[in-house]
Amino acid sequence: MSAMAPHPHTATRAPVTVSAADSPRAHREWDRLAAPTSFYCGAPWLEFSDTDHVAEARYLVAESTESTESTESTEATASAGSGGADGTARPVAGLVAHWSPRENNERYVPERVFPDLDRADVLTLGGRRGYLSGPLLAPGLTTAQRGAALGALIDAAAAWRPAAEGRWWWPYLTGEDAGTVRTALSAAGHGPVAARLIGADCSIAVPEGGLDAHIAALTAKQRRTNARRELRAFTESGLRIVRATLAEHVDTLGPLLANVQQRYGHDHSAEQMTSLLRRQAEHLQDSSVVFLCRTPDDDRTIGFCLAYRHGRSLAVRVVGFDYDRLPGAAEYAQLAVYEPLRYCHESGLDRLELGMESFEAKCRRGAALRPLWALSHGLPAPAPGTPDARRDALLAALPAYEAELFRTATEAGPA
Repeated sequence: MSAMAPHPHTATRAPVTVSAADSPRAHREWDRLAAPTSFYCGAPWLEFSDTDHVAEARYLVAESTESTESTESTEATASAGSGGADGTARPVAGLVAHWSPRENNERYVPERVFPDLDRADVLTLGGRRGYLSGPLLAPGLTTAQRGAALGALIDAAAAWRPAAEGRWWWPYLTGEDAGTVRTALSAAGHGPVAARLIGADCSIAVPEGGLDAHIAALTAKQRRTNARRELRAFTESGLRIVRATLAEHVDTLGPLLANVQQRYGHDHSAEQMTSLLRRQAEHLQDSSVVFLCRTPDDDRTIGFCLAYRHGRSLAVRVVGFDYDRLPGAAEYAQLAVYEPLRYCHESGLDRLELGMESFEAKCRRGAALRPLWALSHGLPAPAPGTPDARRDALLAALPAYEAELFRTATEAGPA
């Protein structure tokens, strides 16, 4: 691991030093800083993402000797990684930067996401897979301390790849996280930082009563009726769901995942999807949870859902199906929503993360929607009053109730 001196722009901030490495595990502090954030910010997922060898990665951690103003006890604050009166430098923030001129995922290419942007070399902050990012910040930091740490990290990333000429974007932040980053950087004089709506994702807060309580709390009688009908149809079909981990089922699941990808217009073969899942198993086996849907006659797997545990949450990643053998017993609802929700309740988890897309299907089964934002520096911002085609497309994909909530949530920008 090599130390990087602060950029001259950071000279007037609180003393912050930045260390850099090519892997998150080179930083002992990485997963502790990432623990309160998304699964997609943790070392296992990030290391898996880097196995495609499309982008160059830089993992940065900021340390500071300045004391925090947390209301926690001195012991708790010290264990959280904030600086102390003894002058010991402790980690206060982390950031991953990717340099990916050949990026093959168009949802991580700024000009493909926002057609009004011209092609430009730009650093991608926060990760380049997963569609959910967030700042890695120790608890108890003031806004100024957050700004000093994040500013130093971004300066170090910019110094790493001068060809970006200081341009960066940070996609797929929740409104709260985007607001935190924007406010902190503004307080540190590190800007301007533009914000754009980039998408939305769905999640379910797991109620104390589990699946039954969740269905009872659905917002409309028709939704409650439909959910109970789906549960009854699955039971009557004779299908059963078996829980497993990923590694031992990769060869079975790859073709099923390819079926879904091909149905939605992606040219992904069974071999490619099997290879993808095998790489995930190599890095993520310990946190994997697989729900296998099996037939009553020959115990054949005709569908699956792959999810990952992180802290007190479960992140649903992908589903796959043998469409020719599905009896039409609400298999998607069972695998992608109901069974993961049962698992969360039984395992003491608080939150089920359902990700992007399929908004109608997820919302009608009780998922809450939240906007996701992209922050950027050095890229043009849309002119005030410019129609937001992305927002309009998202609103059109939502049921009426959720569309109204989403409209309100996006009107003022990130929190």
